[in-house]
Amino acid sequence: MPERPPIEAVGRIVEVREPGRLYRVEMANGYRAFAILERKGPPPPDPGTVLGQRARVHFSPFDMGKCRIAAWLAE
Repeated sequence: MPERPPIEAVGRIVEVREPGRLYRVEMANGYRAFAILERKGPPPPDPGTVLGQRARVHFSPFDMGKCRIAAWLAE
């Protein structure tokens, strides 16, 4: 069975759970999910400016409660 591609979205960081690793991200429609920053992922911006930062995230088609941060977006 072929692998399903991730669902890509843009959200805003609203909570820092574990600095440099785990965040809460909110989508434009109000949906919130946990976002994980992988070790091989993009380095986070300055820790003091993470809240409110926009990020491109990838959701698994099987679990929409968790996502991976794919890129940090400029304001």
